[in-house]
Amino acid sequence: MVSAEKKDQALQALHRVLTGTRRMALEDQPACRIAGVLDWAELLPRLLAASDDKTAEFRDALEAITEKEPELEHALAAFDRSEPSRW
Repeated sequence: MVSAEKKDQALQALHRVLTGTRRMALEDQPACRIAGVLDWAELLPRLLAASDDKTAEFRDALEAITEKEPELEHALAAFDRSEPSRW
């Protein structure tokens, strides 16, 4: 799980990773780049659903995604906000 204080931010971050990856596909980015993002992204739901606190690991995964693809740093920024932004 992600701490209750970060749950909305985590969902927004996941949303931004997925929509950013879709944009990469629509822009005909190389499949290996998209696959690299998805390799990390597939961990995010599991971290959200875990029975113990995985907030730090969730952020680490977002950070790894942004290290591979800096254009997705808006996902990490969404998670790091003290309060969730409006959808």
